Amino acid sequence: MRENSMMTRSDSEEDRSETGLVRLGSLEVDPAVLEGPGTSLWDLISGRKLTLRSPDDLLDLPSQGWRPIFPSWEFIDNPRDVFAAPHPHHRNAWVLVFLHWIGEAWTVSTDPGPVPVRRSTAARRAGLELRWPAEQTATVGTLPESSIDLLNTADHLWTNDVGDHMTVHGWVLGPDGEPLRTGVTIFAHAPPLPDLVPGRRMSLRVNFVSGIEDLAAGRYRVVAELLDLKLQSPPGTLVLTEPTIG
Repeated sequence: MRENSMMTRSDSEEDRSETGLVRLGSLEVDPAVLEGPGTSLWDLISGRKLTLRSPDDLLDLPSQGWRPIFPSWEFIDNPRDVFAAPHPHHRNAWVLVFLHWIGEAWTVSTDPGPVPVRRSTAARRAGLELRWPAEQTATVGTLPESSIDLLNTADHLWTNDVGDHMTVHGWVLGPDGEPLRTGVTIFAHAPPLPDLVPGRRMSLRVNFVSGIEDLAAGRYRVVAELLDLKLQSPPGTLVLTEPTIG
């Protein structure tokens, strides 16, 4: 099993480097790319064959201040570009344009915003840990009713200023130490996380998505992730037992 893959993300080197990013919509970007005057949107997209739902989608957007925040060269098999410009009427908010290469043209969509700048996922989960309270148990052929504790290990109040939710998924680890993932993942709606004072813990339901109903009786290593924060747990134990007869 690869120890690095099982580390709580808030303790990893990658996590520390990501705390300097900011979140813009669904993307996390270096705040440096949001600085400066930007340029014309037409200068950025000129020469491309575009597919638009309506020309007004672009004509109604700011004409200047645009900069690329998600370059297509990182996704050779699925080229995409995202451009951002300051919102004309809201401070510290942005307008976004998305280009996605499909077939022989770039499909264009827009988010006129205002899209606020938020703290990065790594910054929001800093100080939080997931801890298994005990071994998880279930009967073969059933889904376990499992839970995991979310703990604020920091010395200050953790504030849910973005509205991150309680949804936690769990996976069984295979012989190679990697999670056994299914082809279908169900996202159950869960309420937002409450603010947590230092030292407080709360129990969260774990929704297993590894096809546990098909596993034989035995002991299995499992991991969980708080999805909105991409906060991973250390490995825990799931015990599957044969049903009681009589």
